Amino acid sequence: MFGLKGKVALVAGGAGYFGSSICLGLAEQGAQVMVADIDDERTDALVDSSNKFSETRVIGAHLDVADEESIRSVVGQAIEHFGRLNILINATYASSRKAVEDLKAEEFDSTLHVNLTGTLLLAREAVRVMEDGGSIVLFSSMYGHISPDPRIYEPPLNPKNPIDYGAAKAGIEQMTRYLAVHWAARRIRVNAVAPGPFPYPHRQELYPAFMEKLAHKNPMGRIGRQNEMTGAVVFLVSDEASFITGQVLNVDGGWAIW
Repeated sequence: MFGLKGKVALVAGGAGYFGSSICLGLAEQGAQVMVADIDDERTDALVDSSNKFSETRVIGAHLDVADEESIRSVVGQAIEHFGRLNILINATYASSRKAVEDLKAEEFDSTLHVNLTGTLLLAREAVRVMEDGGSIVLFSSMYGHISPDPRIYEPPLNPKNPIDYGAAKAGIEQMTRYLAVHWAARRIRVNAVAPGPFPYPHRQELYPAFMEKLAHKNPMGRIGRQNEMTGAVVFLVSDEASFITGQVLNVDGGWAIW
């Protein structure tokens, strides 16, 4: 099950925390993968570490989702190198990391541009070259449908998860539903995943007391592990999920259910 041999995947944000694990998971299932990221150094390192996949090709490309020309370029590179595109995964994001009172209008707009405008333009460009159907997975967040609890965000973690990030992720969830209907006739499925508490490793080391609070608020009593996102994404892009579209899959240990 979940074999992706013969499929070509473009992973935006592919060198990031979630993206890097997803790229390796796709390659392990037989997909050919383009790692597209704004961080060229991390992209090159991930591609180098992927050379163990003798039957698949993993290549890297520079991508700035805030730049429409960069989006066109990376999709064009995928077609030029692989000849087709079947899967798009967008694991990019932006955040001001500012409190409501300190957030400037242009900073709010910048976050929405990367998270919403960039996502739409990338999806639209990818669909333009998906000639035989396809699958798209977007990244929302638990804070796309619930509010952060300010009681667990104590100094030095203030401000709490910023409003621009949550508002943008809520928009991603509606975009998922809209595009799923819009492109259904073309046999293109559009779904999203909503990660729960998946703190970066360096934050886990810096803020152990905060990690305990996150774990305590979760029904499963712990935070998420990097690879636990990979299986959800691989499932959604596989043929085993061929009748699933317009859905937002919470991968949060049950956080959003209580």
